Amino acid sequence: MGERMDVVWLDVRMRAGLRGHFHPFTDVMCDAPDPLPAEPAGWQDWATAYLDAVAAKDGWQPGRYSYSVERRDEGGHALETYVRGQWDCLR
Repeated sequence: MGERMDVVWLDVRMRAGLRGHFHPFTDVMCDAPDPLPAEPAGWQDWATAYLDAVAAKDGWQPGRYSYSVERRDEGGHALETYVRGQWDCLR
């Protein structure tokens, strides 16, 4: 990851229904962390903190969400995925 990055995207899916399938929820454009995390655990910590802040601001309903942290091209296509995970919104 030698190049400078201004933004990364969180592709967020929400768990819905009794079967627990994740459905598309939202994409969040974020300022890239500085410095960029070197390890997946660093990306995971950054992503969950960012999700906490966005969920509180936007009033997301409690539940389980899955996410991926991505670098995208100008057309919105994922070029690289840094980490995938699940996060519980406890609001």
